[in-house]
Amino acid sequence: MAINRIDHAAVRVKDLGQALEWYEGVLGLTVLDRNADRALLACSGTDADLTLIDGGQSIDSFAFGVDHADDLDEITLRLDKNGVAHKRYKEADRPGHSDILGFDLPSGHRMEFAVGYGDRRAGVTNFQSDGSFIPTDIDHINLLGEGDPQEFSEFMKMVLGFKQSLALTIAGKWAASWLRASKLDHDLAYMQAQRPSDRLHHVAFAVQDGNHYFRLSDRLTETGNRWEFGPGRHMGGIPRDTQGFGTNNFAYAFDPTGNRNEFSCGMNEFEDDDPGYIGETSPEKFPEIMNGWAYNMPESFMTIGS
Repeated sequence: MAINRIDHAAVRVKDLGQALEWYEGVLGLTVLDRNADRALLACSGTDADLTLIDGGQSIDSFAFGVDHADDLDEITLRLDKNGVAHKRYKEADRPGHSDILGFDLPSGHRMEFAVGYGDRRAGVTNFQSDGSFIPTDIDHINLLGEGDPQEFSEFMKMVLGFKQSLALTIAGKWAASWLRASKLDHDLAYMQAQRPSDRLHHVAFAVQDGNHYFRLSDRLTETGNRWEFGPGRHMGGIPRDTQGFGTNNFAYAFDPTGNRNEFSCGMNEFEDDDPGYIGETSPEKFPEIMNGWAYNMPESFMTIGS
């Protein structure tokens, strides 16, 4: 069974029109379809990367790609073996997907696996920019919850076949975990929420390189917006290391609802059998871990989700 990367996320927003002013008007995503309740958007092409659902905030569901319906059959067997209820859908209501398998994670988040429509491979990230400020694709997701990150990670690894990339512990207890389905550094992360109601830290979009950050930063300035944090480079669990796990470049901004977006590039690749890195840290070390370029991490980054 081969799992690709994230292919789609559905996010709830308080006001659909206002949210589109950000995702379409500022970030330049293309609206593929819209009604009173939801809008389907693409970073490029004609396949939906993001669904905005009117009402509420935070993550509604997210989908990872697989290549074939047979992969969904194998995941179904794994879920059955572990007593996880699930539902199979055909002819999805969003462009780019055919068969979809949906279920709830132990954390309560709704996860899906999706097969691409026709000859499209779902979950293969496009990193090639057209030279504009527009993000190239959806890239990864970082969830929040009240549950233990170690227990979450064990489920993802033992039941679904994800691999551990990085985990940070405080006083020996897991505080955050980064997991990968592909060779890239991480495709999914989970942290303990500081506010019990928060379910999402960020949905991340891909950008190509440093020059893409320049264009996107100028776009935010032109439209009267600012970054919450970054651009910068994460340092994983090892300060001053730019090649280890968790060392991608980043920039973060909030949509009008307060859902955080990341814009990510520069993830390293690792072999399938790499065991990853588990490091002990403390809240005092977070500013250096979260940005190796400057001690400028805002308090909101660690305390506010959606």
